[in-house]
Amino acid sequence: MAGVKARLRPEFRLKYPALSLTAWYEVEPLFPGLTDRRLNFFGQRVARLRVGDEHLEVLAEHLEFQDAATPAE
Repeated sequence: MAGVKARLRPEFRLKYPALSLTAWYEVEPLFPGLTDRRLNFFGQRVARLRVGDEHLEVLAEHLEFQDAATPAE
């Protein structure tokens, strides 16, 4: 999702120990040219976040999203 950032919702902090609650992460395409979030095998929306030099797939309902042009809090 070009130009979109996400951060972890506080109630899911134990499920994703690699993510900070205060940091906004870039949401990246899953594959070149694919700019939308996708569904996993259970029909849940998944977002791919850049965490340092790696990527992490997170359930979209566990995240808050904002346009990258919007200043982060």
